[in-house]
Amino acid sequence: MTEQTSTQAAVACSQCGRMFGQGDLVQIAGNWVCGECKPAFLSRLMAGGAATSSQWHYGGFWIRFAGVFIDGLLMQVVRVPLSLLLLGTVMSPLAAAKPNPAVFTGAMLTLGFVSMLIACLYEVIMIRQFGATLGKMAVGIKVIRTDGSGVGWGTSIGRYFMKIVSGLILGIGYIMAGFDDEKRALHDRVCDTRVVYKRSVA
Repeated sequence: MTEQTSTQAAVACSQCGRMFGQGDLVQIAGNWVCGECKPAFLSRLMAGGAATSSQWHYGGFWIRFAGVFIDGLLMQVVRVPLSLLLLGTVMSPLAAAKPNPAVFTGAMLTLGFVSMLIACLYEVIMIRQFGATLGKMAVGIKVIRTDGSGVGWGTSIGRYFMKIVSGLILGIGYIMAGFDDEKRALHDRVCDTRVVYKRSVA
């Protein structure tokens, strides 16, 4: 029983955007609400006001770009030493013998694959476990599902590869976030996710 509770998926409060265990939230009118937001939420309901996911404060293009930029810098911290290690291992024997283009090409392909794998694992695991990468955490935004719940493994993996597609089509998939009412990029539309400020206010 304890193990089941500890692995329970985190759910975001539909009002403030903070993540809680489902047992710490109450569901009112189809919305998960934390104890701190509950009084104001009930007041709006009693006054006939809307209390839906439209209360999210969505993260726009530039704040998301800042998060991606920070993540890119962090990835370079990993990639540069890895590149020096791998290329140094290959280039040292080549420098003392006849150059072998096939070996060098293989090393570059291996480096590219390992770099992509590291980036994939970093993004997928961070989004699944925390709702945000370190870059997103730094700028105060997170990724959630439409109902405010956390992102599952399948969605997290699919979203990562759809981000690649968003970039391959001349970045149009990312630019879409600047013109969408809910600031959705292409990968958000396909995977049914939203990027919101961590402490969204109604």
